[in-house]
Amino acid sequence: MDAQTAATYARLAERIISLKMLPRAGWLQRGISAAESVAEHSFGIAALALVFTAADDTFDRERLLALALVHDLAEALLGDLPLSARRLIGESVKCDAERRAMVELCDALPGGDHLVLLWDEYAAGTTREARFVKALDRVEMLAQALAYERAGNRSLDEFWVDATGGLAEFPHLAAFVTWLAAQRPT
Repeated sequence: MDAQTAATYARLAERIISLKMLPRAGWLQRGISAAESVAEHSFGIAALALVFTAADDTFDRERLLALALVHDLAEALLGDLPLSARRLIGESVKCDAERRAMVELCDALPGGDHLVLLWDEYAAGTTREARFVKALDRVEMLAQALAYERAGNRSLDEFWVDATGGLAEFPHLAAFVTWLAAQRPT
């Protein structure tokens, strides 16, 4: 490997590693001081993808894992935008900025266009796997909300509003979220 290629990999590795130290903004806004990182969230989605498809061979698991790992990679440049910010700027502005960040992160990387295409697939939800990972993004967030509530953090009611919204395509995930909601501390 030549020095220029090694430096390209090193820059992306540094950005990826930065996600381990980037806390999820929504949790911080709600006073959770030890908020999970973006990398922990992505790992959670990848692990749940394996768990929820263990008995279902109709999914491309390798693709699920790749989508789970790439879905928030743009946040290495943009940071984690909380829902309040996303509402103000709009989904199209957020999506455009994330895509530009993905191109910037991956442009010089050999095969980097593959990572951008995976992100495009996730963002557009063009495959069943992409839609499943989007659904797991919600499921993981709710499982994390429950963990924070059980640990004594204040009620996170706003996360549970329309908890099963967007999960109709995957009834087993909707059923799991309903079960999670029933486990909340009273």
